[in-house]
Amino acid sequence: MDTHQNKVSQDTENLKEIPKWARRYAESRTAPLIIFSMVFIACFGMVSLSVYCFLKGKFILAAIMVVLYVATFIYFLITSDRHETSYFTKTGIPQSQSVQQIRKFLPLPLIACIAVQVILEIRGVFPNHLSVPISALYVCPLLIFANWRWARGSFIGYLWATLYGAWAIAILFKVPILTFSEGGLLKPGDEMYLSAPVTGVMTGLITYIYSRYALKKLKTVAHLQEDTNEQ
Repeated sequence: MDTHQNKVSQDTENLKEIPKWARRYAESRTAPLIIFSMVFIACFGMVSLSVYCFLKGKFILAAIMVVLYVATFIYFLITSDRHETSYFTKTGIPQSQSVQQIRKFLPLPLIACIAVQVILEIRGVFPNHLSVPISALYVCPLLIFANWRWARGSFIGYLWATLYGAWAIAILFKVPILTFSEGGLLKPGDEMYLSAPVTGVMTGLITYIYSRYALKKLKTVAHLQEDTNEQ
């Protein structure tokens, strides 16, 4: 009898975890983050290639790259909300409120900080190769605050801030590969264009793996609920 009561009590506790795992799965859906970061990298590649072609006198090819960049960017902006709506229709899982809040409140202070950094850089307050370390002074705190304020059931902001901060530190210590050198197509300071999307892809992939784990746990407790209802 006691064994049966213990099992019922344990099952009840497990069923209480359904909202928790459903929330964690919703907040760990990083497909939009991965897609956005990869689109940014692709666009950056197109712009870099177009500049290279222009400098080499291949103006037609450069123009084609620019057109592709603009078309890709516009297409992404137009279809992003439509894909989110399609996902909700297919799965019944809406975009988490935390993502909506972050989209609403984070861009403005981030843009303001970037504008101030660009002005200071143009005025020669700090050298170009310190762009990423300087940006980490506001990017990391903003990501950490956004995660703490709106996404307490997720760790995306903390992980992204950690990876971005690690890249900034690597630049300060001139770690190979992560720090561009003079003489190439990419020069010191150009890390600024890749640091956010590359760390975004890494964050998205890690969090995606966690979302699969959360989904597995959710299915387990949901299956337990079905068995309980049948009994």
